[in-house]
Amino acid sequence: MDSVYMISTAKRFAAVPLLLLAMGCVEAPNDARAPVTSASFSDNVNTLAPGSGTSATGTITETETATGTRKVRTVPPPKLFDQAFRDASAQKHAADIAKLRQAFLNLGPGVDPEEAARAARVVYTYVDQLVIEYQIEDSSPLAHNTKVNFGQKPRGLCWHWAHDLDIRLQMERFKTLEIHRAIANYNNLRLEHSTTILGRRGDRMEDSIVLDPWRNAGELFWEIVRKDTRYNWTPRDEVFAYKRAQKKRDAEEEEFNSPI
Repeated sequence: MDSVYMISTAKRFAAVPLLLLAMGCVEAPNDARAPVTSASFSDNVNTLAPGSGTSATGTITETETATGTRKVRTVPPPKLFDQAFRDASAQKHAADIAKLRQAFLNLGPGVDPEEAARAARVVYTYVDQLVIEYQIEDSSPLAHNTKVNFGQKPRGLCWHWAHDLDIRLQMERFKTLEIHRAIANYNNLRLEHSTTILGRRGDRMEDSIVLDPWRNAGELFWEIVRKDTRYNWTPRDEVFAYKRAQKKRDAEEEEFNSPI
């Protein structure tokens, strides 16, 4: 968690027990968590046996946009577990993969059936890979969060799941499906939560499908965004704009209150 945001969060939520902060999962608009884009991918992706490691963190570049300078993190493709692992995972989740495929098709006309099937398979098999890489052992995601925040586990906060799944989906170069990122509970006392969303290209985020492996500790939850009764999702860019403004206000308030 970014130190500036830790201090800012602690100030605003001083009454919240430290245990809740230890379980937290805050995604901040700083360099390390800049919006992610994938590097060029070849069809021949390197494969690894289960448990062999994770991908590099990538490099930060600045891009000029209509609204100013935007930092983008470019990362190499994740190294996938071998085909035998992916096939076994797909077989284990065959019924669920079929349901998710149909859910993508139900988003409306124009969704390529091949892309829908490929997306469903990729999501389930890659979540199984991340369960191993993150060393998920607890049935509670908050218990795992605490271990990550205290350095006992390598990854597995909600935004880790969101970032890694985002990059894996980018590898597929979908033409009829579109990736979104969203954050919930960024401005209240509930624990903040990040997710990846996949929907029909051109559709609103609210009409797309939440892909959330974090909430059930590595067991994929998915649902149409507007039907997700547990979280009220906001586009990540809007949340980051809110956080930048909050950070600026906090800095101005601290400067105003500093003794001369």
